[in-house]
Amino acid sequence: MRLNSLAVRTAFMAVQREFGEVVQIEPLKQGDFSDDLSDPSRIILRVYTVVALTPKTDILDGSRQGSKINTTVRLSQRDAAIWLRPEVFAAIPYELREGDRVRMIQRPNEPPYKLSRAPESSDRGDIVVSLVLDGNR
Repeated sequence: MRLNSLAVRTAFMAVQREFGEVVQIEPLKQGDFSDDLSDPSRIILRVYTVVALTPKTDILDGSRQGSKINTTVRLSQRDAAIWLRPEVFAAIPYELREGDRVRMIQRPNEPPYKLSRAPESSDRGDIVVSLVLDGNR
């Protein structure tokens, strides 16, 4: 099946209808000696997208040679991403950059996220934007 076939587009539209929500993208620029600042050259946007927040647990094993202490730490975290349809992504009038803020405006208690890397095209033809929790909030 071709990636941009009618079946793939229809399936993604069905997923988006069921699980889609509006998020706000706030472009930021890096400050030299301060927190991130709003980027006035890029506007704040609201887009309709599919949000994926997946609980994840990682185990970090470590040891020290000097005292022979072995340690294991279990880290609970969350994989977060938004999926954009190609035509929605193409309509964004600027390039999304690492560090731009994303707010889940339909989830009032959800903390803000930041783009962790440049958006990527998935094997289904949609655009995946990986997120991390905004450490400044």
